[in-house]
Order: sequence, then structure tokens, then C-alpha cells
Amino acid sequence: MRAMRRLLGRGQDRGFTLIELLIVILIVGILAAVGAPLYLGYIKDAKTAEGKAQAGSLWTAVQSQAVANCDTSVDVTSGYSKAGFSSTGATTPARWKVTNGITNFKVACADGSITPNGVVFEIDGTSADVSFLKVQLTYTAGGTPPSTLTCNTGTGFNPC
Repeated sequence: MRAMRRLLGRGQDRGFTLIELLIVILIVGILAAVGAPLYLGYIKDAKTAEGKAQAGSLWTAVQSQAVANCDTSVDVTSGYSKAGFSSTGATTPARWKVTNGITNFKVACADGSITPNGVVFEIDGTSADVSFLKVQLTYTAGGTPPSTLTCNTGTGFNPC
């Protein structure tokens, strides 16, 4: 019976050695050191995508308003309600606000050209978690493509 217990390990102390525990802690530490920066990058990318989506919805709303009233100047604020912004240019809940840019622009009925060129609008993050982000839509008639989004996450405006 004693021989069987020795073979099966009964009666012996069970548990992990200190070396085994240290190796596991080391592996978990390495995974955390590699994973944390990647996770934070994904969070930043998601918040940037949210800002770009807000800018895209506003640009679509403003363009549709301008096309519907071709050869007539249209105020950028006319697209706020269609894009989910309040009359002051803020979202609900207050995470984004429209600032800067062209007040009025016009779409020509004949060829669809938009005037004037320049920054159409800028959307700034107002909530604490997105306050570092600004998304700017610029229109240049001769550009390819004519409308471009640029993002500023603290290092100046760059294509996003």
C-alpha cells in the first residue's frame, strides 16, 4: 500500500514552488507591458473614429442642404439638426462641438462646384476623454479629393 501511495503521490505536499510562481508573474508582467500600450492606442483610434464620424455626418448634412438650395449661400449651421448637433453646434451628451470654419458656402447648380475654399468646420472634443482631439474638414475645389479630413491629437493637424 505504501508503494502505491508513493507512486500516486499521495501523502506528499501539493502546491507550486517559488520558482514556478515567479515565472508565472514574470510572464504576466511581460504580457501587461506589451498589451497596455497597444490597448491605449486602440482607445485613441476609437475616439478619433468617433470624431471623424461626427465630421462626416455634418459634412453630409451640409452638402445635402447646399445641393437642395443650389446657387444660394447656405449656412453651415443649417446642417446641425440633421447631423445630430444642437443649435449651438454641440452634441448630446456634450462630447463634441463645432467651431471655426466657413459660415456660408454655395453649390453651383450647373456643375456642382462649391465655393469658397477653406476650412469648412472644425469639431473639437469637449468631454474630458476626447478633449485632446480636433477634427477639421477642409474643402479645396482643385484638390484630389476636394474635401479632406485632418486630425489634431496634440501634434498639429495631420491627415487622419
